Amino acid sequence: MDQKEIDLIKTKSTSSVLFLSIRNFGIQGISTLGFFILTVLLGAAEVGLFAIVAESIGILGYFSDLGLAAALIQQKEKISKIDLRTTFTIQQILVFLCLIVVALVFPQLAEAKGYGPKETWILISLCFAFVAASFKTIPSVLLERDLNFKLLSTIDIIENTIFYVVAVVFAYLKFGAYSYAIATFARSLVGLVIIYSVSPWPIGYSISPKAAKKLFKFGIPFQLNTFIAVAKDRLSNLVVAGIIGREAFGILSWAQKATRVPLSFMDAIMKVSFPAFSRLQLETEYLKKSISKSIYFIALVVFPALAGIAAVAPDLINLIPKYGKWLPAVLPLYFYAASAAIAAVTTPITNAFNAVGKITTTTKLMIMWTVLTWIFYPTLSIKYGYVGTAIAALIVGISSFYVWHLAHQMFKVNIISTIKIPLLTSIFMLLTILSINLLALPTLTTFILKIIVGLFVYLLLNYILSRQQIFWFVDQLKCLLVKKSV
Repeated sequence: MDQKEIDLIKTKSTSSVLFLSIRNFGIQGISTLGFFILTVLLGAAEVGLFAIVAESIGILGYFSDLGLAAALIQQKEKISKIDLRTTFTIQQILVFLCLIVVALVFPQLAEAKGYGPKETWILISLCFAFVAASFKTIPSVLLERDLNFKLLSTIDIIENTIFYVVAVVFAYLKFGAYSYAIATFARSLVGLVIIYSVSPWPIGYSISPKAAKKLFKFGIPFQLNTFIAVAKDRLSNLVVAGIIGREAFGILSWAQKATRVPLSFMDAIMKVSFPAFSRLQLETEYLKKSISKSIYFIALVVFPALAGIAAVAPDLINLIPKYGKWLPAVLPLYFYAASAAIAAVTTPITNAFNAVGKITTTTKLMIMWTVLTWIFYPTLSIKYGYVGTAIAALIVGISSFYVWHLAHQMFKVNIISTIKIPLLTSIFMLLTILSINLLALPTLTTFILKIIVGLFVYLLLNYILSRQQIFWFVDQLKCLLVKKSV
């Protein structure tokens, strides 16, 4: 790969990260506001119901692809029409089989659990979303291959806005849990129409054994990790929901939602880094620098955000009338925040393993996490309820330190050195924020003061300790703006 091509990848990657970050913050802002309003209008049990059904349908998504989309993205040569149609045809067959399973299993489950119309309509809406998502796969792959995340960002923002606007309106009109079903239908339909209008492809059904074999060679090992992730995350969540009940699971959903907001920045980098790392996999030095910078800037944004959310969550709950029902979620929020901080560093590493073809390494790690999850999640949930579930999440997260060791061996990336400044400055910021509680000020004053002081302390410390890295990122943005204006 020549220098010109490397520079092009770097430029497009940086541009995509910028736009995806703006998109993700926009989406998280909309979804956080929407989720907040819904948690005011709905009870914990209704929030838990939607989360449980969403987890159930989410499991089907893992069986509808077999890693073929990832194989198309990772593929070095140009994608042919037969590759696209083979992927699409196989995917639709799998989707159809998954829906048959739902049709056979749900009536029996509904009878055993006493499910009514609410559960049925939420399930139907999520099945529709499942089918719509499968039709969006190829257009999305084509955009991702070209690192053209601007259109994907726009579509995601539109979908997310429609979902929460519709859900909030119908929740306000006293539709209760049905609000989720109506909003899911609206989001899926609009998103499907838009993506085909901006990224059409010669849709068709055919299967080429040669193309399928080539795609499965990468896709099957990749999807094996995904299947393991199903057992680790979604299946374990359903078991936990069965142990602690809908209302407690709704409390956990609130705590998890709060910690997902900062991870939107990580998601932006992950979306771009997989195809970018794949293109740079033979350029060892550039790959090392790319991984290090990805981890550093994720930590720079995610660490203080998680610390700040944990510090102000009790004040926010106490500020809002009739919001005290979510106060029990604060303690699990602390454990989820610590776990999310570890995941924010670990995810880019496993992403890099996949991008350079080290799928077996990721598979072994997924097996390790799955075993730990199935040991600690049910055990601690039975003993300590939803708080035990959050503790288990942190215990499993701590095992990721081994992944950091592997990153040093494989890519020569020193994780501790990379995240040292964001970690220390975030801890100092957190201690400063918590000291404000000693002033015994009114809740609103405390809330505002914590945000202002926290931002000032963190920005000042990082300006002093890591201005070179920050200036590098600013220079990259300036270069992008100059190139776009030419």
